[in-house]
Formats: sequence, C-alpha cells, structure tokens
Amino acid sequence: MTHTIWLVAALLALIAEFMSGTFYLLVLALALAMAGLGSLAGASETLCWLLASLSGSIGVGCVARWRARQRRGRPTTTAVDDPDLGQTVCISTLLDGRLARVHYRGTEWQARLSGDGPWQAGMQAYIHGRDGNVLILSLKQTETR
Repeated sequence: MTHTIWLVAALLALIAEFMSGTFYLLVLALALAMAGLGSLAGASETLCWLLASLSGSIGVGCVARWRARQRRGRPTTTAVDDPDLGQTVCISTLLDGRLARVHYRGTEWQARLSGDGPWQAGMQAYIHGRDGNVLILSLKQTETR
C-alpha cells in the first residue's frame, strides 16, 4: 500500500512538471518513483525515504549544473534579425569594469563595452549584440541585412 502513495505522488509531481516546465519537478517525480519502486521491492520505509532523498539530491545537482552550463554557453550576440543591431546609442555614464549606462529608445540601458577602443561618457557607440537585457557595444558599426 505504501508503494501506491509513493507512485501517486510521483505521478502528481510529473503532472505539475508538465504544467510548469521546470526540470526540478521532474527530478522530484523521479525521486518519488525511485522510492515507490523501492517500496514495491520490499524496502523499509526508512530506506525508501533514503532512496528518495539521495536520488532527488543527485538529480537537483545535475539539473543545476546543466542549467549553469546552458547559461555560460549562451552566445552574447543576438540573431541577425534583431532590429537593435547596428543602432546608435549615447553613453551616459561609465561604470566599473567594462559596464556603462546608455541612452537608447528613450530610456537608460545597461551595456557592456567591447575591447575595441577608448570609451568616454557622451560618445556614440553601436549595438553589436545583446546578452539578455544588457546591450553589447562596439565603436564599429556592425553589418546589417
């Protein structure tokens, strides 16, 4: 009877995964299924909890590592059909490192400065790419369609 509870909980977590799209709920569903299979095999309740905990912890670690690799591997430039590529911006303020605030489309944006020149506040630059909401700037205008 205990195996039924584990497997129903795994099924509910799987359904929640399908509705939310996070891999963490999939890991939870797999961990609960492992405990259910352990219970079906005759394992004690303590061992089932241990199976669920260990498999869940290992799974969460694997998903977190995979997501971190996905974020690092993301290209910093956007697709060629991005209408912002090649547009002119005005550098408002230079920040620490290679970051700046720029005025573009009526508001202030954070920007990363490429290593192609001496940067100064008030100068114009071109949008070379984008990393999320951070504009990547260059002193040279990029080729557009």
